[in-house]
This record gives sequence, C-alpha cells and structure tokens, in this order.
Amino acid sequence: MRLFVVLIFALSLGFCTTDPQKNPTRDPYSLETLIFLEEVLLDVWESSESREEAMSRLRYVCRTRDTDDGYLCYTWGLLEYHRGNYAESYTAFRKALEKNPNDSLYKNMLRISAEKSGNLADLKAHSRDGEVLAVFTETQKLCKENKPPVSESFQFLAERGILTKESLRRGVLSDCFQRLSDADKFRIQKEIRLSSLSYKERLYADQMKSDPFSKIWDTASYHRGEAGQAAGASAGVVTANASLGTDNGVAPQTTTKPGAPITDAWRKLKLASLSGNESQGREAIRSFLSEIQQAKRKGKLEGQLALALERAAKLLLEQDPQYSKLRSLAKEL
Repeated sequence: MRLFVVLIFALSLGFCTTDPQKNPTRDPYSLETLIFLEEVLLDVWESSESREEAMSRLRYVCRTRDTDDGYLCYTWGLLEYHRGNYAESYTAFRKALEKNPNDSLYKNMLRISAEKSGNLADLKAHSRDGEVLAVFTETQKLCKENKPPVSESFQFLAERGILTKESLRRGVLSDCFQRLSDADKFRIQKEIRLSSLSYKERLYADQMKSDPFSKIWDTASYHRGEAGQAAGASAGVVTANASLGTDNGVAPQTTTKPGAPITDAWRKLKLASLSGNESQGREAIRSFLSEIQQAKRKGKLEGQLALALERAAKLLLEQDPQYSKLRSLAKEL
C-alpha cells in the first residue's frame, strides 16, 4: 500500500497539467485514473466524513467504470478488508476477478476474504475455480485448527493439480496429510502430477503486470527483491546495482523486456559511478537520455513514465551518495 501511494503521488505531482476529473477513464494507468485513486486514498485517510464519500465513489466506479483489468475493484476490496468490512471486500474481489479471471493475486484475496466473511459456500458455488479456492481454504482451516483432515478434500485438490509432492511434504497441508490413513495417502499421491507451475513466478508476473513502469523499465528484479540485480523502477524511483546473481546460485531465465535498454544504460552509469569514471558515466547518461527520448515518442503514458525516470535520475545524481563521484553529470539532465 505504501508503494502504491508513493507511486500515485509521484505520477500526479510530476504530470498533472489539467484539473483532475471526478471519475477515471477506462484505461487503468491513465493519468485521470491515477489522479482519481490518489484523491480517493487521501480522502480515505483524512477523516471519517471524507472516507465514506471516497469509498462510495470507489464502489461506484468499480461497478460502472472499472477497466477490464479490475484494478479499481481490487483497490476497493483492499480498503474494505483493511477496515474489517470483509463482506464488502469479498464483493469487491469477486468483481475484480470477474473482470480479470486469471489474476492469481485477485484469486488469493477473494479466497482470504471469503473465509473472513463466511462466504466459502458462495465461493464454492461461484465457479470451478471458486470451488477449488473454497476447498483449499476449508482444508487449510481444518489443519490450522488441528481438526481431523478430510481425505476427499485432498483427493479433490490433487485431481485439480493443486497439490504437489513438495506441498504435501513441507506445505501448509503437510501435517494434515500425514494424519491420513496409509490407504488414503497412497490414493491421493497417485493423483499428484509434477507441477511446472511456479506460484512465486506467477506472483512476480502479476506484480510486474500491475506496475505501469514495466512498460519502459525492467521491473523484474525490483519485484523479486533480488539484491545484486539491476533493480527496476517503481513508485518513481530509479535504482541499479552493479552485479548479477540470485539467492540460490542459479541464474534465472530472462527475457528481453521493453524497458531493458533504459535499464541497461542506467546500470552502466551505476558501474561508472562506483569507479568514478566520468567518461564512461557521460557515455552512459547520454545513452540513458537517448532511450528516454525514444520512450517518450511511444505514447502518452510512456512519455509520462519516461519523464518520471528522468527526474528521478537527476535527483539521484544530485543527492544520492552512491553517485557522488559523478555529480557533474546531473547537468546533462
């Protein structure tokens, strides 16, 4: 939430050239939508009076003007969940998932809010995916409460490809599974298939998808929280580290991102700053600016995001101790 608020501030303060509209457009990352969300968040935290009016507006746009992405409904759900209005949050997350049925983050929050609001039966009847989410939550709840496990639930989850050998050995359901009879365990394990799906990777993908900076900057390492990789820009912040590596010693598979040239240019500048090589730094900053200009020509949103990166880069060169050896390059921006 904190990063999201910072992002809204960075974009609205940096790009606001017209009076904000009362409702957003259907583009989830349009300036109007971002300004609308900023206003809602400010009103929610300002006072109880402004909070209710803001929540009413957010509910309205979720139901009538939200995009196919469902992010406005998801934001409404998060705010209601934070306030303890779990039934309202369940409604909001359901609407978000209806607009974007494949979003794993929406699915997880729908599952959590269904349990909190007592809507697991409704979730189970909602759809095939809803049934899977509900059965998984019910099974997890029995395990947490140390109640006898239901073998049919494990069987159902195994048949749907939700359970893996690893999850039964070390996951949240592992203790419950061990309390089943040997015959039940054998029957369930026969249904287990090797899973090629990484839920961690799905989460990273969802986070990058919802980050507008992914359009022009390689945000992968930022969302992974990988120390030693070129960190992406989010919330209007540009950072970069010099070396490459992962926490398990295995290099991840990478793909060329639309924003990789800008990211690579900034990485080279960071390397030059570590050594104080001004000539390399000057070459890198000019490459960075060239890529920024290309991004600005791609479209309105890309231009706004590129401007945010350019301004953030100037601040880093002027104020960040890591760039103290290349302070003079700030005048290039």
